[in-house]
Amino acid sequence: MIVHFRGTRGSIPTAQSGTDITEKVVSALLAARGKDLRSEGQIREFVGDHLPFHIGSTYGGNTPCVQVETGSDECIILDAGSGIRSVGQEIVNNSPSGNTIHLFFSHFHFDHIQGLPFFAPAYIPGNKIIVHGGHENIESSLRNQMQTPFFPIDFDSFQAEFVFQKHAPGDAFNIGDAEISMYKLNHPGDSYGYRFQQGDKSVVYASDSEHPKFAHGKEYDYLDFIKGADLLIFDAPYTHSESISSREHWGHSSNVMAVELAARGEVKTLAIFHHDPNLSDQELCEFHSHTRKFLDRSRIAVREAKPGIPGAPSPRSHPYDVIMSYDGLILNI
Repeated sequence: MIVHFRGTRGSIPTAQSGTDITEKVVSALLAARGKDLRSEGQIREFVGDHLPFHIGSTYGGNTPCVQVETGSDECIILDAGSGIRSVGQEIVNNSPSGNTIHLFFSHFHFDHIQGLPFFAPAYIPGNKIIVHGGHENIESSLRNQMQTPFFPIDFDSFQAEFVFQKHAPGDAFNIGDAEISMYKLNHPGDSYGYRFQQGDKSVVYASDSEHPKFAHGKEYDYLDFIKGADLLIFDAPYTHSESISSREHWGHSSNVMAVELAARGEVKTLAIFHHDPNLSDQELCEFHSHTRKFLDRSRIAVREAKPGIPGAPSPRSHPYDVIMSYDGLILNI
């Protein structure tokens, strides 16, 4: 499977200001002092390989959208935040009509649906869009955001064929040779996660979920949902202190909880997702650094634990890696 991150911010799209760009350019020029950068190739290598991520690149500002390639001719998209616009442009450029597109919704908060009116394949006859979700009001939720006075054209302007399929937690169905199952997450108004299993490879998309105190207990069925996943896309915009104080009950989680659950679920790669729109690229890099330090400390604590402690995880049960997702990231699973 190939996973394309198209939008990784939560709540609201964010755009960098002119001041932000100026600071990146100034920092890059300061870092380049004394370097032999005469050719374009040397400059590109320096920017790509030697500058910190927050200076040479960006986490992006689009709201949630992830594309999963399974080798099937049918396209799979998770959520329709503002990041879905670029997916639509690529689809139209490659094959304007005759596409079957599976669109999975975690829920219908605005940051997860606001890109749909700008999804170009929806306006082209001959395309088929199969909408998957766990809520009762899938079609009306999508129609309502395009009603007057919220949008200049309505849902019926779409020329593609739309099919709406409601699933229940625990249901399993296939797209090609990939099996998909759904899990109900803890979020205001409910949210749903999806697991994609193809052979011995698995990807779990679990955005917008808060994990309450009982998540620390042994009987937490979320662990069965993520068990052994090669990639877990986990909604963690908060620090641990934020998640248990000022932002408790907001429906999101922390980097500390992400590492704990990924470790207990024996996840290979943990991808932090749904970034706080208030955080700059530099602050997100620092957030990543703190998360990795917590992971390293957790590994050390497990190695130093006395053997024979019931329920103690092995060091190998911790994630092999924890990454910060960003707009444009592509992972081969």
